[in-house]
Amino acid sequence: MSFSAWAYFLFTVLLGAVFAGIIVHYYSRKRRETVEAPKYRMLSDDADPPGVHGKERRR
Repeated sequence: MSFSAWAYFLFTVLLGAVFAGIIVHYYSRKRRETVEAPKYRMLSDDADPPGVHGKERRR
């Protein structure tokens, strides 16, 4: 194989390893609460959500 073929191959492997590292970091057990918190916060019921009476507008 030529140098350029090896360079493309190694670059592809490097990008795959970086992508796998990002996925592993994002879904690690330490970050689970941080990642899942917005989902539960969005689904929780608010006692008096903003904008119910027309006083507050979204920007």
